[in-house]
Amino acid sequence: MRVVSLTASAAFLSLVFPQGLALANAPTSDHQIALTGTTTSREHPVQKITLTSSQGEPTRLAQAGLENVGIGNGHSLKRFSRATLQSQGTSSFDPSDNAAILTEPISVDPFMVTGLSWSGESALSANTQMFIRVRENGQWSQWYLTDKDGGAGKDRADGTQARGGTDPFITAGADGIQIRVTGDEDDLPADLEVAMIPDNPQGETTLAEDDVVTTAAEGTDLNLESVQAEGNDFTSLIQPEQNTEADSQSAEPEAEIPTPASSEDSAEESTQTVYPGVGSGIAIGRSGAQLSRAFPKTAQPNGLPVAVTSRAGWGADESYLDWDPEYYNARHVVIHHTAGTNNYSMDQSASIVRGIYHYHAVTLDWGDIGYNFLVDKWGRAFEGRKGTLSAPAGKMVAGAHDQGFNSGTMGISMMGTYQNEAPSQATLNTVGALAGWQLRRAGVNNMSEKAVFKPLGSNPKYRAGTAVNLPRISGHRDTYPTSCPGDAGYAKLQTIREIAQNGSRATTTNTTERSAAYSVKGAIRGLWNENHSLMGDPKSEEELSGSGSGVYQIFERGTAYWTEKTGAHFVSGSIFRTYGDNRYERGFLGFPTSHEYSAGSGRVQEFEGGVITTSGSGNYVLRFGTGIANTYRTLGGAKKFGAATSAETRSARGVFQVFDKGTAYWTAEGGTHFVSGEIFKAYGQAGYERGSLGYPLSDEYSTDSGRIQEFQGGVITSSTSGSYTLRYGTGIANAFREIGGVKVVGLPRTSETHSGKGVYQVFDNGTAYWTPQGGTHFVRAGIFNAYGSKGYERGFLGFPVSDEYSAGSGRAQEFEGGVITWSAGAGTYILRYGTGIANAYRDLGGARFLGVATTAETPSGKGVFQVFDKGTAYWSATSGSHFVRGEIFAKYGQAGYERGSYGYPTSDEFWSSGIRVQYFEGGRIAS
Repeated sequence: MRVVSLTASAAFLSLVFPQGLALANAPTSDHQIALTGTTTSREHPVQKITLTSSQGEPTRLAQAGLENVGIGNGHSLKRFSRATLQSQGTSSFDPSDNAAILTEPISVDPFMVTGLSWSGESALSANTQMFIRVRENGQWSQWYLTDKDGGAGKDRADGTQARGGTDPFITAGADGIQIRVTGDEDDLPADLEVAMIPDNPQGETTLAEDDVVTTAAEGTDLNLESVQAEGNDFTSLIQPEQNTEADSQSAEPEAEIPTPASSEDSAEESTQTVYPGVGSGIAIGRSGAQLSRAFPKTAQPNGLPVAVTSRAGWGADESYLDWDPEYYNARHVVIHHTAGTNNYSMDQSASIVRGIYHYHAVTLDWGDIGYNFLVDKWGRAFEGRKGTLSAPAGKMVAGAHDQGFNSGTMGISMMGTYQNEAPSQATLNTVGALAGWQLRRAGVNNMSEKAVFKPLGSNPKYRAGTAVNLPRISGHRDTYPTSCPGDAGYAKLQTIREIAQNGSRATTTNTTERSAAYSVKGAIRGLWNENHSLMGDPKSEEELSGSGSGVYQIFERGTAYWTEKTGAHFVSGSIFRTYGDNRYERGFLGFPTSHEYSAGSGRVQEFEGGVITTSGSGNYVLRFGTGIANTYRTLGGAKKFGAATSAETRSARGVFQVFDKGTAYWTAEGGTHFVSGEIFKAYGQAGYERGSLGYPLSDEYSTDSGRIQEFQGGVITSSTSGSYTLRYGTGIANAFREIGGVKVVGLPRTSETHSGKGVYQVFDNGTAYWTPQGGTHFVRAGIFNAYGSKGYERGFLGFPVSDEYSAGSGRAQEFEGGVITWSAGAGTYILRYGTGIANAYRDLGGARFLGVATTAETPSGKGVFQVFDKGTAYWSATSGSHFVRGEIFAKYGQAGYERGSYGYPTSDEFWSSGIRVQYFEGGRIAS
């Protein structure tokens, strides 16, 4: 057995951190570091889950789904015939019924192909039946009964095989699986395991019990297409021994005796009822494969009548190959189908071929893919077995598609499940053309005849050397106990024979003729008429989307989409590849809502659920409903910010994503905000989100004189005066925030400037001053003008020691050297400490007690006075400064103030024996 290993921890990490949520590491310095993140179809390991031990005992994972339904170990369980399963209908199907194995529904990394395999030494009991269901695009499929794969590696006379397995089960990109096995528990095969093969498999890993992630899943029915319509029990098809002596094997098969195909066969085929549908070529659902691999180049070597994608074209990993080509005379062709949900789309075909290759070559240890050719629903052919395209005329490299009959036949697999649904005409055309090509080169002229074939190996139906009267073009069920290629597929064998005999339009290589085979209509037709050179010729008919809300049609250079809501748009090139990586219109992106257009350094296309951008930095998807994408759209999207140039990247407590014209930042607390232009430059100088400013808390917004943006640690402003940063935690920035910010003082016009023992910074509506002793205070409006008239902080007033505050009928602000007051009615006045009135004003409580000045100092007689809201200050050289207020002031006024009999006050007002008293030059006044 080949060993292809990868540590299980890698798979566990992929379960914990799905691809769609992975975030790049933060850069080590700044945002000028080149960030890469082009979406690619990455390599992933094949995931395996072990279901039985080497002794055939079921594992805990295998029976985890039975723990809640009361089925334990050791039960002898009845096998249902296929007829019984059909007669059950789907409404009565219970997966726990008679189950020896029933896993829980399990979430896994996305995969394209799956299958069950077991030790080749352990023959599969006739009573054992295996069922699979998968989750595609969030929906669980029906349960599918699987067939044993009848390829079995090299033909051996004793019928032994390296490893047994089911037919490969293809999906449209599944990410969940559940397995059911019925039959006697004692009959379970040894080393039973399920393998899940991704788009680009690289290595294999077996998931431990702790690695498995279970999930909730609704119940689903049995898929009746996986059950043969006639209800045959395939073990009953094993033929009696017709020739016990196997002829010696050689490179030349036994002579073949031509006989015409029976009329009975033809009658059966002509009356078979088939049901066209998904299997007829309508692609339902799409998943992420790279365009270069989804639509690889084709060639027609060796006289092939149709274009074929080579192994190199679909991406075969030749390191898996360990079965050198062995050529035999081949005058028979065997037709197969695959198992699966039949939901795959055209772009997924190459991925499925890669998955089947890995399943056959590595999982089953057959050394190469079993089939010589594979043909998808659209009639596209893929080279299978190594050496098929270079086979000499009349010979074919032995495959691993039909146990015992591999040597001397060519195997073609129709990619799909064709039990009740007929293969598409395109598929039949290509299969017939390839079969005719091989048989003509082998000298066969009648494609509908039968001829004796003696298999070189044994299988459960025929022993080696048995003379089998086999149609030149037969179905797998003709040589092996299987339902392959399905009832509907088998019914089309005569059609395939006729195409092999007579040819069909599928054999043309003329581009114009191929294009003419497809119709283009409606809105997509209008789009094509205007953009023919961009789109190229059609490669499919218009098809209904899996969601049922619109249609799509594949062209040479991309795919056109239409819905009534979005209209018709074309998706191509690099954006189309990324669209595919996200499941096309069936994924969260939905249908395109715009054409591709230029933006910044790249190209952009908008979708219902998001935006794809592409540039030299890579392809990136912005999903609406997430913070960055929503804000990107709200603020103007690509037309404002250009294309993304990095993926979302974790940094500190948030995430950022770089665009051509700005960077988006997100935190749980602050939401999403873009930083761009001059503000972004200043932000970078401060260290971006890892600097003192932290993450943005607002979008950039306009003010009367410029623009501003708020951050966790400060603000950045931008105007014609320049860009300035105010960092919270410093005096001026804190004062800016506390006073009301830009709404009160506007934007900075200068940076912080040293002056004497402090610092100042000029704003639109004032100037902030800071000293270690006095802290930070803004001086504004009228007070600022008066302050300026006295020389600002370098004048006698010095630095402010308070903010401006309300007082009496106006406002006041205190400075180191005095006070400035302002009122609407009286204007602005300056009181300079060191003068009598100013000192007295300060000593009595200043503006908070006496209000603001309403006059200037006024000479009167031998002194001066100054009026305030709540009293008048008087000064003379002999009496000093004293305030007169209230009732005493009223009586003083009645006596003529300082010019009356009382003269100037000689004391302040004071209490005496319960009354208020104040002395004057001419007496005292009490109240």
